[in-house]
Amino acid sequence: MNVARNEGLLAQLMAPERPMLPFKTVVIVAHPCDETLACGALLPRLTDISIVHVTDGAPHTVSAARAHGFQHWADYARVRRKELERAAALGGLPGSALKTLGLPEQSAALRLATLTRALLSFIAGAELVLTHAYEGADPDQDAIAFAVAAARSRMRGRGPVVVDMPLYRRKEDGAARLCLTQEERVRKARMLAEFVTQQERLMAFGVCDECYRIAPEQDFTHPLEDVRYSGADRVITGGQFAQLARAARGELGLDAVPA
Repeated sequence: MNVARNEGLLAQLMAPERPMLPFKTVVIVAHPCDETLACGALLPRLTDISIVHVTDGAPHTVSAARAHGFQHWADYARVRRKELERAAALGGLPGSALKTLGLPEQSAALRLATLTRALLSFIAGAELVLTHAYEGADPDQDAIAFAVAAARSRMRGRGPVVVDMPLYRRKEDGAARLCLTQEERVRKARMLAEFVTQQERLMAFGVCDECYRIAPEQDFTHPLEDVRYSGADRVITGGQFAQLARAARGELGLDAVPA
């Protein structure tokens, strides 16, 4: 790990002068709206950017669709995509920057090895990757944290700088905080307002400052102490996620590499 390079890049992200950032950047997040919530203020400063959404933001079930006022999950997914496109436009991003793997929401952890291989093709030429922290709050987000770390391990030291963006454990992770200017706060509020279907969730966060840190080494094969999706209405528990991570490491040939 090139510590000086990593810390220098992080300092540019946090600089009060708000310089434009010419790095080839890939933002990898779980759901439409995660990119705005986690790094909406930073997005307009990234001049060479792709945003990869691993899911389409819709559980592929009738019950989930109807809970949001739709008859079919595909209708819900299409609306979520339109919300994303409008928010991205407010952030100065063209629709061509928005990529998706199209997985059902709450399914990414069931495909860790496949997800790792898919994300490897996106990050191979990148200089900077912005992605989720491993926080035990959402299994899709934890799956992406695993897959990005695993993909980078397979690059044998040739990978990009990975910066993660804690949302749920900000007080305990030592991340640097980007305190939003009034202009950034107003723009981010407008972007978040476009996600009409997600307002209940987003209200819990508000128009928050943004946290960034160089992604630490993580052991995904053991659950975090406080896994918030264990016992909730989720597909998997924290213990099951750890089992899936162990199986994926074996399938990817990473067992000889520290977790």
